[in-house]
Amino acid sequence: MKKIALDLDGVVFDTENLYRVYTEIYDVDVFNKDNLKDNTKRLFQDRYNWTSEECSKVYNEIAPTVLNDANVMTGADIVIKKLKDEYKFIVVTSRNDDEARIAKDKFVEMGLPDIQIFSNEHHKIDRLINEHVDYIIDDDDIICSNASNQGITALYFKNNASNKLDKDKVINVNNWGEIYKYLKLNK
Repeated sequence: MKKIALDLDGVVFDTENLYRVYTEIYDVDVFNKDNLKDNTKRLFQDRYNWTSEECSKVYNEIAPTVLNDANVMTGADIVIKKLKDEYKFIVVTSRNDDEARIAKDKFVEMGLPDIQIFSNEHHKIDRLINEHVDYIIDDDDIICSNASNQGITALYFKNNASNKLDKDKVINVNNWGEIYKYLKLNK
């Protein structure tokens, strides 16, 4: 059975959009001004003129709320359930153990209690190689590019603010229907 590694934020859970909302609110309510420097950046840490200390403080204050409030990405639960007998799914995330527990609880609520979560993975590519992953679904172009360099097919789940990634073994997808179609038609 082929193995698929999932990223959480912006792939399984709609946290990326919530981070955009909560960081805008934080910028106004706490800093009382507009510190936005580039709204096209995926990570909020790259979107604002905040110091690294401020970014850490913002993250620590809003991350639990974002993770608890996040919805499942449209179609993610449908597609994962339809494919779970054909593929083994794992999660490889840089999220800490507490954040991974929140994700695990959400998977249980979705009826997917058997998905293994590898948390604190700050070098995802090493885990992908060690787990003999065939595919990764991620919204980070660098991770997708690095995975493709290792012969792992990367489904680059891009949002509207990101550019298409043109590289061998990288498939650009915009939604879970496209992921399903690719996996079913390219076994």
